Amino acid sequence: MPESRRRKPKNATQTRATTPVVAKRRQQSPRWFGGVILAFFLIGIAYLLTYYFSNGGVFGMEDLGGWNILIGFGFVVIGLGVATQWH
Repeated sequence: MPESRRRKPKNATQTRATTPVVAKRRQQSPRWFGGVILAFFLIGIAYLLTYYFSNGGVFGMEDLGGWNILIGFGFVVIGLGVATQWH
């Protein structure tokens, strides 16, 4: 039965000396990084709860109207974006 070409050993003249590739290890995030993530989540949730429970009656929120929802979810989305950089 014929053998495949892959089973034949390579000639010593064909192999090249290569330097081993060293994988760089990612640095760990600072300890305060988790607090920043949590802060963005909590600020966003607190903003949304304040808007809903006050029916927009808090000073400054009544002028923004529906943008309050976008602001609250914006903080949460920023928290998610920061969380993707955590190691």
